[in-house]
Amino acid sequence: MVIIFDGNKRKEEILNSLKPRIEKIRRKGINPKLSIVNVGKNPASLSYIKMKIQALKKLNLEYELYDFEKIEEKDLIELIKELNEKDTNGILIQMPLPSYLNAKKILNEIEPIKDVDCLTEENLGKLMYNDETIAPCTPKGIIDILESEKIELEGKEVVIVNNSILIGKPLSIMLTNRFATVTLCHVKTKDLKAHTSKADILITATGVPKLIKKEHIKKGVVLIDAGFTKINEKPVGDVDFEEVKDLCSLITPTPGGVGPMTVAMLVKNLITCTELQLGLNE
Repeated sequence: MVIIFDGNKRKEEILNSLKPRIEKIRRKGINPKLSIVNVGKNPASLSYIKMKIQALKKLNLEYELYDFEKIEEKDLIELIKELNEKDTNGILIQMPLPSYLNAKKILNEIEPIKDVDCLTEENLGKLMYNDETIAPCTPKGIIDILESEKIELEGKEVVIVNNSILIGKPLSIMLTNRFATVTLCHVKTKDLKAHTSKADILITATGVPKLIKKEHIKKGVVLIDAGFTKINEKPVGDVDFEEVKDLCSLITPTPGGVGPMTVAMLVKNLITCTELQLGLNE
């Protein structure tokens, strides 16, 4: 019997669990605040921003959105420096940035203690030492899916089809920290099926609609679809859901799977960053 993971249900559980921590922060006279910076009109980015704002509103948290059609790199860096000094508790640069901007340079301008997406070199480096106090939102959400569903990770063959700094690379470290055996695939992988068909747990995040079909998986696989694109305004994942679902032990749908978990972990990271700034978790 396949389990179709309900990301929205789990997101609500996580958001509700944060309420006592938020109240403790508010007793210090602070309401956690997130600054979101978006450049361009990427459909996936716009969808995620909408979901993030809805989650913040649900908990009566503060936010501000800086939305640019285009912005010069020096002006974006100047904005981040200003936000580092302001009363905002978290800074989120919505990824991906347009190609004319140097993402590494821009992200590393964020103060690590306000880096809610864990994309600065300092915070990513901490993952190597098994410090996940702040971890990238989508990988953190995927780990939560696996652990909340009591999926055994030790010794399991995990294949990730994504090698980005947003998902694949940090997730591979986090899974290795839990003693999974991890294979990282990408656009240059010569025989994708040879790798994915061996996976006990398959995680994909390419943005290629219906890339993963039944010949790519083995029966009983745990299949996490973190891909997102739109076809005729309809959200579509990397997985051919209807074709493969009955072969899986657990599968995440698109929409309603990994997306809500990413949002939940963003809010959780915002609360953690605020606590660190106030010295509440020392």
